[in-house]
Amino acid sequence: MLKDDKDRKLFFEKMVSEHSSKLYAHIRTIVLDHDDADDVLQETLIKAWKSLDSFRGDAVLGTWLYRIATNEALQQLRRERWKRLFRRGRVDESEAPKDMLNNSLQAGLVLDEALKLLSLQQRKVFGMRYFNEATYAEIALVLEIAEGTVKATYHQSMKKIEVYLKNHSY
Repeated sequence: MLKDDKDRKLFFEKMVSEHSSKLYAHIRTIVLDHDDADDVLQETLIKAWKSLDSFRGDAVLGTWLYRIATNEALQQLRRERWKRLFRRGRVDESEAPKDMLNNSLQAGLVLDEALKLLSLQQRKVFGMRYFNEATYAEIALVLEIAEGTVKATYHQSMKKIEVYLKNHSY
């Protein structure tokens, strides 16, 4: 697909530029934690770089990247689950799926509660950016506010949610 190292590098740089923010948002919805999402995004990009020659082009590039990101995010969740189990001093595989389901449900409830702390404007911006992966420019256009305001509002929303999640971890 790619003729030489220069083509490969340019293709990869364009891919990162075009897909990183959407991949991050996708990963973040799975792992929830910002730092974990950053780590998973980095692992996703490394895996994509290493596998670039095997990308046949018969799949859409974004779909291929989302598949890698999803697998990496799920792997991160598995690592975290085992860390929690070891911290508790038990490794009971029969309880692991139950724990994951309970933790997923609880995480959803905690996120719902965190969203209630946001103002209506913050919820609009957060929802469009986080769940719908809209760009700052798209959000600004839809809400008829300045792009800088959108960025600041999103950042404030994320901080509120992160603080809430840290204080209400399970």
